[in-house]
Amino acid sequence: MTEKINLDELDTGTDEDEETGNRGDWIWKGEGSPDEEPEPADEPETTTASDAVPHVPNDDRKKPAGIPKDQGGSGGGSGGGTDPREPQHPEDPHTESRASGPHGGGVDDMTTAYTYEALQRIDDVRLALAETNEWSDWVGIVGEVAAHDINKFQRDHGLDTDFFNGSGSGPAERLADIGEHSMFYAERMVVVGTEDQEWIAEEAGWEFVPLEEAAAGAGWELEE
Repeated sequence: MTEKINLDELDTGTDEDEETGNRGDWIWKGEGSPDEEPEPADEPETTTASDAVPHVPNDDRKKPAGIPKDQGGSGGGSGGGTDPREPQHPEDPHTESRASGPHGGGVDDMTTAYTYEALQRIDDVRLALAETNEWSDWVGIVGEVAAHDINKFQRDHGLDTDFFNGSGSGPAERLADIGEHSMFYAERMVVVGTEDQEWIAEEAGWEFVPLEEAAAGAGWELEE
C-alpha cells in the first residue's frame, strides 16, 4: 500500500523565507530603506537612434551620400584641379598663334601662286599643278578676273587648288593677306606669272618667278 506524502513537509531546495521585494518599495509602500534596495538586474546593452554611429573619416561629410569624391583620375592622390588661391590666366580668344603648317610642327617651306593668265599659257596645266604640289606645300590661283571665272577654269581642267582671290579683292591684295598667322604662310612664297605681272609680287611682298623660267626648269610646254 502506497504511503501518503505530506507535500507541505517537502524541502524544495529554495529558500524563499525572506522576500526580496521590488526596487522602489521604500518609496511607494513605505517599507524598508534605500540601503536595503536589491541590486538591479543586469540588462542587455541596447542602442538607440540617438547613439553615435561610427563613420569612415572623410573631409567631404557634408556632400550628398552616394557621390564619389574626385580622386583625380585612375591614379592615387587627391583631385581638385588648381588651387583657388592661385591667380588664373584664361587664354585670350583674340590671341592668334603662328601658322603651324598642314602637317604641324612649324611654318611650311613653300607656297606657290600662279596667275590666271600664266596658267592659260601652260599646255598641260593639270600636269603642271600636279607636279607643283610635289614640291610646294600650298598652291593657289590669283588674277584680275572674277571668282566665278577662276572656278570655271578649275572645273574645266580638273584642278584643285588651296586658295584663289575673289571678286572683292585683287591678286596682290589677296596674297598680301597671307601673313604669318595664315595657314598658307610659308618661308618662301612665290608668284609665277607673265613678265608684265611682276607688280603683283612686289605689292604683296612675294618672290616673283617668270613663267618662262619656271616652265623651262620643269619641262612644261607653253602655248604662244
